[in-house]
Amino acid sequence: MTKITNKVHNIAINTKIFLGIILTSAITISLIFIITSIIIVSHQFDLTTTSSINELNYISKQLDFSLTTVENFGKTIAVDPIVQEITSKYNEEGETFTYLDSIALKNRVDTIIQSTKFIHSVSIYSADRKLLATTDTSATSPDIDGIDITTTSWISREKMLPYLVKDTINVLSYLQSFYSYQLGQRLGYIEISIPETAISDIYSYNSKHGYGNQFILNQYGLVQSTDGFYKLYQYYINFLDVIDDKSSGYTFIDDHIVFYKYFPKLDWYIMHEINRNFFLKPFYTIIFISALIALCGIILAIIFSHRISKTITSPIHKLIGHIQYVIKGNWEPMQEPDVGEEIGFLYHEFNKMLTAQSKLTNDLIKEQKMKQKLSLDLLQQQINPHFLYNALDNICSLAEVGEKDKLTDIVMNLSQFYREILSKGSSFITIGNELSIIQSYLHIMLIRYYNKFEYTINCPESLKNHTCLKLLLQPIVENSIYHGIKEIEGKGIIEITVSESDNDIIFTVTDNGIGITKERLAKIWSEDSHSFGIINIDKRVKLYYGNDYGLDINSEPTKGCTVTVTISKREKT
Repeated sequence: MTKITNKVHNIAINTKIFLGIILTSAITISLIFIITSIIIVSHQFDLTTTSSINELNYISKQLDFSLTTVENFGKTIAVDPIVQEITSKYNEEGETFTYLDSIALKNRVDTIIQSTKFIHSVSIYSADRKLLATTDTSATSPDIDGIDITTTSWISREKMLPYLVKDTINVLSYLQSFYSYQLGQRLGYIEISIPETAISDIYSYNSKHGYGNQFILNQYGLVQSTDGFYKLYQYYINFLDVIDDKSSGYTFIDDHIVFYKYFPKLDWYIMHEINRNFFLKPFYTIIFISALIALCGIILAIIFSHRISKTITSPIHKLIGHIQYVIKGNWEPMQEPDVGEEIGFLYHEFNKMLTAQSKLTNDLIKEQKMKQKLSLDLLQQQINPHFLYNALDNICSLAEVGEKDKLTDIVMNLSQFYREILSKGSSFITIGNELSIIQSYLHIMLIRYYNKFEYTINCPESLKNHTCLKLLLQPIVENSIYHGIKEIEGKGIIEITVSESDNDIIFTVTDNGIGITKERLAKIWSEDSHSFGIINIDKRVKLYYGNDYGLDINSEPTKGCTVTVTISKREKT
């Protein structure tokens, strides 16, 4: 231990600094990597677990819905008067059950089930288990001899495909006995079959897209439904290791995570088997990225440690050189620099550099803001000609059809609109003037889209003398009309509200249009968005009021849209 300590003490200072920085960087990066990996793996596992459990619950609900529907069909068929009458005829002595009776019975069953997609066939048997009628179009239909049918039961069996005697289809059959509601005697049995493919279709999408293997086992571990990975009626080799009696959960088996859910109606288990590589795939990407970051960090640490050690050891080397000079007998003192002056000079030069850099940065920021302002002002000017073109087009149309009153109305509102937005070239106007602009705009749009929408504007009188950016609301209202209300069938409603909160003023525009999807909303806020009007308002507000203010959109498809703009409260001077 003493030798190691001595060796450490004897290491050069620059080497100590280098090793210290490298070791500190390596430990820090390793800790960050380990902690991040644990958090990400835990989060990924939680997401996978939640997703798989939700998927199993969905399959369970869909399967239960199908079985319940079949059972309800069975009850309906059992008490149907026509079914009762025809099957009673077969059981009564002296009556002959003919082919026409069989056809009538089949037609009645077809009427009841109404071509339900997930039902393969319905068969009706007599009390002595003779087939009376069936919707099965195959040349042969399996009988039910030897099957224990007390009241109702579900069994897996095979049936023939239509007109292909050699080919079979696996089905889940619901069997129930039914009785005469007049005499109480057994009339026969009803069999309703669901093809196995109708069950596997519930979960086949996830399996086809690489989300693991999904299948269903009975209480003995035999596959009853499959996405194709396991064969039907094959024994699941991990059944005893995975399944906890009549429960749901998950476990790790070899290189798989197996989720299972108990389905009590059939005493079955719905299974979802996920390969660990699929689960760890995002983690491998993280490891690769982390390794690159760690490598970059170590390279930077080497560069910085070398420079830092050099700044410390360089003065020492100069001192050692002067000491060697003294040892030779030359006692001339070392010309000591005026340390105070050097530090003062360095400080002065550094401050000059900072001042110059700060001035340069401020000039660049001002220049950037000016460019941004010019760009925004240019965009603002582009809005008005576009609107003017549409308004003039409407004026021409009204003049052609002789609508003088509407023509006068649109001209007056158009005149009022442009009178307000010119505002002597100012970027700010009063809230009262802004509301006057939007009211003129809405009057014009009401003429263009007659009886398509109505609007309300609510603003306290105390706020109307405060200032706001010009054309703050017009692009929002235009968006509500063209992309929201225009697309609905009924009458649209636009509500414009101005309110205050502490030192802020809040503009709220609400419509009952078609709303905006999450994807469309994300595209609106993207850098390459073509929704210049909306995103331009947010940029203008942030430019003139600061980053604490701006625009917010709250919308859901078919539920309308609410746009909120918040600015600081400023009275007209």
